[in-house]
Amino acid sequence: MTDGTELRLAKMYREEGDKLREQANADLEAARYERGQAEHAKRLTEQMERSIAARERKLKELGEPELVAREQAAEAKLAEAQELHSQYDKEKYAALRVLTAEERP
Repeated sequence: MTDGTELRLAKMYREEGDKLREQANADLEAARYERGQAEHAKRLTEQMERSIAARERKLKELGEPELVAREQAAEAKLAEAQELHSQYDKEKYAALRVLTAEERP
C-alpha cells in the first residue's frame, strides 16, 4: 500500500471510531438517565411503602375496627341529615304553596 492509501484508510477508520465513540457516549448518557429515573422511582416506592406500613401500624394501634365503625356511623348520620334536609325542603315548599294559594283572591 502506498502512504496515501494508508492515510486515507487511517482517516476513514478514525472517523468511524469517532462516530462509534459519539454513539457510545450518547448510549451511556441515556443509560445513566434511565438508571437515575429507575432509582428515583424506587425511592418513591420505598417511601410510599414506609408510609403505608406506618399507617397500618397506627390503624392497629388505634383499633381499626373501631375506626371503621365510627366512619360507618358518621356516614349513616350524614345520610340521615341529608334525608331530613330534603324532607324540610319539601315541607317548606308545600307551606309556601299553601301561603301563596291563600293570598290569591
